[in-house]
Amino acid sequence: MICTTMFHGLAQGQCRALGMPDLPLFVIPHPLGGLTRDEVEQRAELAFAPLLEWIKGGAR
Repeated sequence: MICTTMFHGLAQGQCRALGMPDLPLFVIPHPLGGLTRDEVEQRAELAFAPLLEWIKGGAR
């Protein structure tokens, strides 16, 4: 699951509540709302390599 820093704690709580306390979370900087398309694309480009490493590493 991917979430922003602002919602990391909430996502962890939901994972526990849904019986998936060990579900891996990939956290990206908050906020996304209000960003221009170019800003979102830049954030996606910055997150892509770390996301691939996170996936390859077993998403711990």
